[in-house]
Amino acid sequence: MFGCSPLILKLENIDLVNVEFCAQSGEIVQDPRSIYKIAQFPGETYVRHDQYPGGTHVVQKLDDRIVIEIGIMRIECFADNSWRYQIEDAERGFKADLVHKPLCGGPLWYGRNTPSHLTQHSTTYGYNWSGQVEGNITYDGRTVHVKGAGIRERYVATDSSSAEIGGWEDWGWFHFDEAFGSMYDMKLGMKDFALNLVDGGAGGQYFPEGDFAIEHHEWVYLPQYGGFIPSEYKIRFEVEAGVLELCAHCATATTWGVTANVPDNPVATLMWDRVEGTFTSKEGQVKTLTNGFGGMSIRQWRPYPSITPPISAEGLTVGERFTTL
Repeated sequence: MFGCSPLILKLENIDLVNVEFCAQSGEIVQDPRSIYKIAQFPGETYVRHDQYPGGTHVVQKLDDRIVIEIGIMRIECFADNSWRYQIEDAERGFKADLVHKPLCGGPLWYGRNTPSHLTQHSTTYGYNWSGQVEGNITYDGRTVHVKGAGIRERYVATDSSSAEIGGWEDWGWFHFDEAFGSMYDMKLGMKDFALNLVDGGAGGQYFPEGDFAIEHHEWVYLPQYGGFIPSEYKIRFEVEAGVLELCAHCATATTWGVTANVPDNPVATLMWDRVEGTFTSKEGQVKTLTNGFGGMSIRQWRPYPSITPPISAEGLTVGERFTTL
């Protein structure tokens, strides 16, 4: 798992750079002392958060691209909708050079023509776009070629209230060879998605509207999150061309903003290493989708006081573990 972002916080007059890299998957184990299953997911292999004075970032508009530079990060945005991410941390031996490019269609837009109100006080503008990723990552003297799927986001918010958003939020994406897209489901606010169907690599169909439903299954306790997460998702999209159904399985997770104490509104990113899916056309033809991948960022409002006692996987032996992934 790899993630990076430049954050420009106008009200705080701060520029931030966040980079996270995780090289291992985890497992889910049964606690023999209770009914709970516990997620044993490794933390980040490499993580760096840099803070700069506001206005440190530089934006250049060149003939064929827009370039953003700040600290160890450089992003190039091209006219063909591809983005190139370059990160070089010589001090800690980390380097990444990745190109993200959607195959066809368009992204999940929000606030493009009119402001998007996630809640009454949380107004946002931007898009999410799933696509293909290729490039290289170097860490600790080892370079690995990367070719797979990923998502990018451009996000502008005039305000963001975690307390309001915290009822439950699913913000996710998926990518198959034959179809890709992203979704947003906020229980106290909006619900939206976009679906792209690939047509032999020469074109495709873009569906920015329709209906979808998310089911959460196989809940497990994530200790560093201080709560339970769904380790399996079942999602159904209905568009004019047909129905796409997928089942996704969580392999690892990272938390946001969790320090010594878990916040009342914890946020985590779940990475799916195994995603199965089918697309049934309106004529009734069923196509099995291949090379599925994706992930989901979740936010929830924990009960206060928490009714769940602290749960730990410490002391479990190998014989007491079993993997559900």
